[in-house]
Amino acid sequence: MTENLSNDPIYNTNWCDVPKEIKLKCIKTMEFKERLSLRCTAKTERSLVDSQKIKIFCGRFYMSHFQLNFLPIESMFRSFKNSDEAVEFTNYILKIGVFRFIDFHYHDLEAMNFTEQISAECISFHSSENKTVVDVLQKLKAGVKSIMINAKEGINDYAFDEILAISHVQNVPYWHIKDCYQADSLQKVAQMWINEDSEIGTIFQLSRTYQGPRPSEFQRIFLEHFTDHIVSNTGKRIRIRTNNPDHHILLERGLDYNFDDDDEREVCCDQFFRLIVISAEMKESEYDDKCMKWICVIDSENYSDYDDDPDAYVNEYLENIENDDQVENGELNPNVEDDDDW
Repeated sequence: MTENLSNDPIYNTNWCDVPKEIKLKCIKTMEFKERLSLRCTAKTERSLVDSQKIKIFCGRFYMSHFQLNFLPIESMFRSFKNSDEAVEFTNYILKIGVFRFIDFHYHDLEAMNFTEQISAECISFHSSENKTVVDVLQKLKAGVKSIMINAKEGINDYAFDEILAISHVQNVPYWHIKDCYQADSLQKVAQMWINEDSEIGTIFQLSRTYQGPRPSEFQRIFLEHFTDHIVSNTGKRIRIRTNNPDHHILLERGLDYNFDDDDEREVCCDQFFRLIVISAEMKESEYDDKCMKWICVIDSENYSDYDDDPDAYVNEYLENIENDDQVENGELNPNVEDDDDW
C-alpha cells in the first residue's frame, strides 16, 4: 500500500504521519480499550476511531454502568459518575458496536435517551417499561433475530398496539414476554401476523404468573376474536386459518393443568403459551409435545427441558451432584449455530 502513496515514508517513526488508509487498517486490529486510548490523543484520531465498527458479543446496559464482552478474551466493565456521562458513553457504544446479544435494564425514569441506531441480532429487556422498550426497538437496525422482554418486577403498562406497529417486531422470527399482563396479547400478535402474512416458523411466546390475568382469559379472548377462523380446538391447542391458504397459526398451552373449575388453583399457577405460524398441511401427529423444550427458553430458572424426560433429568442431576457442578437448565436459543466470527 505504501509504495503507491504520495506521502514520504516517515511513518516508520511517527504515528501522526502515517497515512489515513494505514491508520484505519491498524484501528481495525485494535481491541476496544486500545481504541479508547487512541481516540483520546487528538481530534483527528477520535474521528478515525469513531468511524470504525467493532463486534461485541454481548453488551449489558444499566443506568449506573455497563458491561461488554468481546469473545474470546476481552471484557470491559465501566461505572458512570453521573447520568450525563452515562448517556454520552452509552450512545457512543451503541454507535460503534455491532452486537450479537444486547441487554437493557432500565425503568422509564432512567431512560438513556438513545440517539444512535442499534445493531444487534438478539435483544432483551429486563424490568423495562413501555417507553424504554419502544424507544430502543424503534432504533434497531434491520436483521434482529430475537426479542425478549422480562417484565418480572410488575411492569404491566405495555402499549401493545404501539409495540406491534414497529417493523422489527412485525418481522422478527422469535420473541417472547415473560410475566405478561396483557390477556389480549395472543390475539393481537396473531392478528398482526395475519395482516403481515408472516412466514412459517415465526414464534411468539409468553408466560403469566399469579399476578397477571388467569390463563383462561388469554384463551377466551383469543377464541372470541377468531371464532370464524378456528380449524380445531382441543383445549390445549387452538388452530386457526389465516388469509394465506398455505398458512395456519397454532396456539399451544404449555402446562396442561386440570383445574376442574378450581378458580383458586388457576389463579395461583404459572402458565406458558406459544404462538407459531405453521404450514396448513401440518398434521396433528406432527405437533411437538415436548413443551418444556420451549418453556425453558422463557424461564430457565424454574423449568428445564429435562422435565419432559424425568429419567434424563435424574441421571444428569446425580452426575452433577457427584461432580459438585451446577446444573445448567437451559440455553438462550438452542437452535442458533455457533458463529466463529464472534
